[in-house]
Amino acid sequence: MLQRIAARLSSKARNYHIRSSYFRKSLVIVLLITCLPTTFIGISLYFIGVNRVETEVNKTHQLLLNQVTQQLDEELSRMEVSLSQWSFNPMFGDKLKTMDFPDNYVFTRELLQTLFVMQQTNPLIDEVYLYIDSNATMISSTRGVNVIPESEQAFHREFGKLVDGNKTMFWTRSLPLPGSQPDNPSVQTDFKYSLVHKLPRDSDDRYGAIIVRLNTSKLSSYFRDFADESISMLLDNQGDRLLTGDQALDKHALVTNQLRTDVMEHWSKQAQGTFLAAYPNTKYSVSYHTFSRLGTEWIFSTASDISKVSEPVVVMSRLILWISGIGYATAIVLSWLASHRLYQPISRLTGAIFKGGTSRGLKDGDELKLIEKEWNNLSRESRILQTRVEEQLPTLRESFILQLVQGRLSYMVEEELRTKIAYYGWETQDKQYTVLVAQLTGLSNTDGKFKEEDEQLVTFAAANIIDELTRLRLSQSYVINLQDLSVGIMIGLPSDLSSSAVKKELTQLSEDIISTLNHILKLQVTVCMGQISTELGRIPHLFEEASHTLRFRKLMETNQVIDMDTVLVTGDYTFRYPFEMEKELIHAIRLGQEEEALLRSADFVKELEKSVTVELSVQQAMSQLIGNLNNALLQAGFQVYSFHEGRDLYEELRQLRQTDEILKWLTTMIVTPYVREMNQTYHSQMTRTVERVIHVIEEKYMTDLSLEECADLLGVNASSLSKAFKQIKGMNYVDYVTQVRIEVSKKLLLETTLKINEIAEKVGYQHSWYNRVFKKFEGVTPSQFRENQL
Repeated sequence: MLQRIAARLSSKARNYHIRSSYFRKSLVIVLLITCLPTTFIGISLYFIGVNRVETEVNKTHQLLLNQVTQQLDEELSRMEVSLSQWSFNPMFGDKLKTMDFPDNYVFTRELLQTLFVMQQTNPLIDEVYLYIDSNATMISSTRGVNVIPESEQAFHREFGKLVDGNKTMFWTRSLPLPGSQPDNPSVQTDFKYSLVHKLPRDSDDRYGAIIVRLNTSKLSSYFRDFADESISMLLDNQGDRLLTGDQALDKHALVTNQLRTDVMEHWSKQAQGTFLAAYPNTKYSVSYHTFSRLGTEWIFSTASDISKVSEPVVVMSRLILWISGIGYATAIVLSWLASHRLYQPISRLTGAIFKGGTSRGLKDGDELKLIEKEWNNLSRESRILQTRVEEQLPTLRESFILQLVQGRLSYMVEEELRTKIAYYGWETQDKQYTVLVAQLTGLSNTDGKFKEEDEQLVTFAAANIIDELTRLRLSQSYVINLQDLSVGIMIGLPSDLSSSAVKKELTQLSEDIISTLNHILKLQVTVCMGQISTELGRIPHLFEEASHTLRFRKLMETNQVIDMDTVLVTGDYTFRYPFEMEKELIHAIRLGQEEEALLRSADFVKELEKSVTVELSVQQAMSQLIGNLNNALLQAGFQVYSFHEGRDLYEELRQLRQTDEILKWLTTMIVTPYVREMNQTYHSQMTRTVERVIHVIEEKYMTDLSLEECADLLGVNASSLSKAFKQIKGMNYVDYVTQVRIEVSKKLLLETTLKINEIAEKVGYQHSWYNRVFKKFEGVTPSQFRENQL
């Protein structure tokens, strides 16, 4: 018995020693294997992650710079085009050479109003000047007419140089104004260039120029898109600094000067690019872009501090290495303690996983079975979560595709887009992509089936119908409800399918969509087939191009399929613009003839229907009409822009698809409000003018004061004054003057003993003519009138 007990104790001791040694070695191996990947990750993160961060920052920085530069370039280009168009204004004709501005008050006021309107058309414009070389006159949009004095002829000579040369429009170094102080910011801009257009435009005999000075603060707003720690500059081709962003503080002065030198050095070799530059304690990502302004090259450059971007990666990699070192130390210590604590690791594991520790394991059998049981529970919960994710997958897919179509994923590279859309169930291997855009029209011609406010409901129904049709023909597609009577379809096709086969398949699908929507919704449908691309990142551009091509639809065709690859090649977009009808419409509006203006509007749109076949041409013609209407009313002193209260008329026009909708919008939003406002404004102005005329008549009735002299005295047009006087007083000017004179003479006949010839002289008549006029108005002679009353 004692021998058996001793044998059992000896066996347990041996098992304990074996398990303890095995566990110690296993623990060391496990911990070492666990720490090695962490160490490798830390080293890789340090050497690869920093480089990757810098590369991505450079890409993002260059993209942002290109966007900002494009916006600034487009804004300056619009300013140059506007100035070129302004030069055609008849007010800038040859008569300005000899114009006496103080004597021509009305013309001078209109000229100043024109310059002020020119100043307000572009937010970058600080002030507009008109310089006339022959009489050394400088006319400002805000400071009026100023003649350069003899004491400042140096300024005159400098501005006179602008008139010389062969260039009609160019950028030049800004010149200070005569009479200004160099430190006065109200008359001298900090921006070193001004835009100049010589006058007159179509003649070699130049008499002056229009000078546009830019607003430095408005130009500086383009730097605000960059980070606060960025340094942004605008340079010319000589390296002069034109603008510096608010970020370039005094503490960056040395870096800014060095940056300018480095940019000019790279620019001399390449017009645009990105490079890394290391300055004291800082590393910058520098990007620059060049754009030309009428022969003058400007360089837009910006530098971002990427050391702060990469700093978290460096810190994290060092932290990982420290953690790895601690792991190695822990492995050594635990391997020494393992032999003394054989079963403690399992106990600690169960204690970390379960509440209750080892006692629960002993109660349920052993710790391993309990761990297996809990693992099964976790697996079941994982499957439940996976099911919930799959239920949300359609919503996530829809959100992703909408962001892709709207261009909000432009920051993602092609491989990332393919990986993301593959997660949502799309095949991306050996695929090519294209789009369809279907536009519904004729909502107002459905005989009461739909109303204009049913636009979203109709689009929703059309999207569902198109989705069903697309699923029957294509294995990989997605239908997008664009909410504005248009539906988009993103399509994925095998890359080995030829272009002709793709077009044939899309044409058949488009015809099915048209016939089905015609039958169910009773609406006209135009479908545009987009171009084919192998890049998923091109999808936003394909949708944008297809939507734009829809505007080339032919108005006379109810349903049509447009292939944007051929529409610009085979289309005929020439048409005759109805200039005469436009003149009649403008004339009716300026005269306040509402009914006549409405008739002329209808005639204008009908003429477009007959001569124009493409929707885009109709919208271009209507945009031209609106611009000419506004221009004519601006010249007449009508405050067009304040009247619209910030509404974008051209954007509203672009949303209209049919001529009847365009006519309704034109008459409701433009013609009728313009006519009524014009009538109200004109009537109130002329009423005050007629009251002033009456006052003048009452003071000077005894003089021979003609209507023309009275009009000149008040600074108004004689013809307009005559019409307004008759409309307000019910008689013409001469009859009213005669009436005043007769009434005064009647009073003198009754209240004085003056002779008839004396009374005639006092009221401005000769004796014989006075008797005739008095008898014509009163039916008796002055003598008989006095005798009868006395």
